[in-house]
Amino acid sequence: MSTQTTEIMHGGAERLNINWVNADPPPTRIARYRVLPGHAVSMHVHTGKAEHWVIVAGEGVVRVGEQSFPVTVGDVVHTPPTVPHGLTATGTAPLEFLNIVQPTGEPITSTEIGA
Repeated sequence: MSTQTTEIMHGGAERLNINWVNADPPPTRIARYRVLPGHAVSMHVHTGKAEHWVIVAGEGVVRVGEQSFPVTVGDVVHTPPTVPHGLTATGTAPLEFLNIVQPTGEPITSTEIGA
């Protein structure tokens, strides 16, 4: 019941359409992204929300704060509020992930790091 138009987020994440088929308004915020091989989601930081990235296709390297680690299908990454995070698609196929947003109740902001 809800659709979004395609746009590029944080330097390299193509936001893909998502459609809630039986909920209007949607009960939670979920976005779906694709990052092409060799491309990256720039380091950025949020306030007011945590994010949970569910990797559904491809391979990459995620950075959360000072930690970097490889990810592949089935992995879930937690990005806490106020902690910088980003990723690079390292495989030969696009990396796709669902972004499940958990609001904290504070105003939501997003800031690019080094921009």
